[in-house]
Amino acid sequence: MIAISFALPEESKDLVRRLSEARRWGGAVVTGRLGKKQVIVVHSGMGMASATERVGAFLEKNAPSIWIAAGFGGGLSPDLAVGEIVVVENFSAPSLMEAVGGLPARRGTLITTRQVVETAEQKKDLARHTGAIVVDMETAAIQRLCGPRGILMLSIRAISDTAGQDLPVPAEVWFNMKTQRPRPGRLVSYLAAHPGRIAPFARFVRGINVARASLTSFLLAALAALPEK
Repeated sequence: MIAISFALPEESKDLVRRLSEARRWGGAVVTGRLGKKQVIVVHSGMGMASATERVGAFLEKNAPSIWIAAGFGGGLSPDLAVGEIVVVENFSAPSLMEAVGGLPARRGTLITTRQVVETAEQKKDLARHTGAIVVDMETAAIQRLCGPRGILMLSIRAISDTAGQDLPVPAEVWFNMKTQRPRPGRLVSYLAAHPGRIAPFARFVRGINVARASLTSFLLAALAALPEK
């Protein structure tokens, strides 16, 4: 079985629609088939704490042979565009990277942070100190759980915001990390109070859609290329 994790359903929804024989096990897990492969989609939640709790609980009862840690990531390298795919070298098994080596993607290192990296200045500083080209909030936590269990891992990130791009709305406005739920009311109130943020936010949402489509296409191709286990 191949497990594919995403932080949130917003990242996975296009892939989930492609599943045949789909079955939902609560809000966090969906099983089904993609081509000849049996897959299970796990929503880890946003951030290291949620990923540790949810993925840890899943692995107490399940033993996938391959784990694909997928989702959106913030670009730290100035030449990464929205929607571009990064195969993460420092959190992926060499054999799995080789299997997807013929697919169009950048390769580079990733840094996992505990806080949302919201500004271009923060991204520049993080890139300078780590050498990473992409940032996320879950991959390192997932690797700490998969590694000791001998589960091969492949880390894939689609760029949702570029190195020179500030997030148009603070993360704490639109998402509650404690409950792992969006805050649509607070988002609407924030945009009403800051109308200058509406156009940048609309561009950000369009970028999210581009990143999700790109990620879905890459994952479908990657699943076809991965070995049967």
